[in-house]
Amino acid sequence: MAANKKIHKLIYYFLLIMPFIDLFSSIATWNNWPSIGLAFKGIFLLFAIFSLIKNEKKCWKYFIAITIYSIISLWINSQNGSLFQEVSNLIKIFYLPTLILYFANAVNPYLNPKLITQISVLYLLIYLIPYPFNLGHNINEIYPNKNLYLSYFYIGNELANIFILLIPIAFTYLYHQKKKRNLILYSLLVLSMLALLGTKTMYLSVILIVLFFLYVNRQKVLSTIKKHRSIFLTGFIIGIVGTVIILPKTAFYQNISTSLDYYKISSIGELISIENIDNIIYSNRLDFLANIHQEYIKSPLINQFFGIGRSKILASKDIEIDIFDIFYSIGIIGFVLYIFYSIFALRQKKLSMLYKFLLILLIIISLFSGHVLISPMVSTYLALLYGLNEEKKGAKENETVDQRPIKKIKNRFNA
Repeated sequence: MAANKKIHKLIYYFLLIMPFIDLFSSIATWNNWPSIGLAFKGIFLLFAIFSLIKNEKKCWKYFIAITIYSIISLWINSQNGSLFQEVSNLIKIFYLPTLILYFANAVNPYLNPKLITQISVLYLLIYLIPYPFNLGHNINEIYPNKNLYLSYFYIGNELANIFILLIPIAFTYLYHQKKKRNLILYSLLVLSMLALLGTKTMYLSVILIVLFFLYVNRQKVLSTIKKHRSIFLTGFIIGIVGTVIILPKTAFYQNISTSLDYYKISSIGELISIENIDNIIYSNRLDFLANIHQEYIKSPLINQFFGIGRSKILASKDIEIDIFDIFYSIGIIGFVLYIFYSIFALRQKKLSMLYKFLLILLIIISLFSGHVLISPMVSTYLALLYGLNEEKKGAKENETVDQRPIKKIKNRFNA
């Protein structure tokens, strides 16, 4: 038990310092230095694999199949590309289902919504603090057709996806804690972030999240509206007017405006075309998809089965629609293996309604703006949904149970 407790605490502290690991990795990327982020997550992945091999016999057949596939795939693709790039790609692809398997089968009492709240606060502070001092970077340093404050992070979509995933859990936790000051302070941090990190994905996701909470609490919301109709109507009008006034000053508006100016789009009619939908909505991803598909079709049959490799994709431009980046890089055989392995992992544990909603939302995001399924920065927390222990109302802080009446999962990890 002592060994268990030490490992559980070590994982807790590892997850707690993840925002700083991601920060230093991003700074390294901006300065073209070697990144440490993937190394730390690679070590964590190895730990998860060894734990699963030791305790979960059903995983063996998948690990054997993945190992055989990886050896063949690396032998084929490293001849015309970077071995390091191909190994990194396989780590990123199989990282998420492996961590889902690990977290679903190893009950760690230190993993709970309080931890998620702490992590989200760290990301918010790391993102926001440099801004008043005019420090950090803007995405227009990389893409002249976009305008977005990134702080010291490198990929805006990854950061947005982390916030989309963590913030609803943190809000729920703080709301049930009934500490209004903490909830108000956290809300101010979130609103400040939303004003700066104005990605299309972020704003659309916020709308979907709000609608989700309204639906889940519809009876209470309708009851409150009936009791306070005048207050609700006044608040609604103020909200609409405030949105009209504030929206043009947000990064979201500036980002869209910059893109429209860059592509010389002055009317909705001009926007409604395949080319401009690709430019504005997909950020040219459909064009990248067409290019990579042509590369795939022209490749030898063995590459169509085992993938054309990450190096070849990057030589053109990665698609940034996760499912296509996965398919073309690992081929038909690798993709079938990935799908079966992911289904096996996802079926390990039943998620609560909120976590299931967030899982589905992030998968949908992966189909439009990417940086979910093959981004360890994001997929770590997506997998963590399967390891979170919900706290009972009125229970002690260390007493954790799942909110929904699902089967308790026995902790089978004794080391």
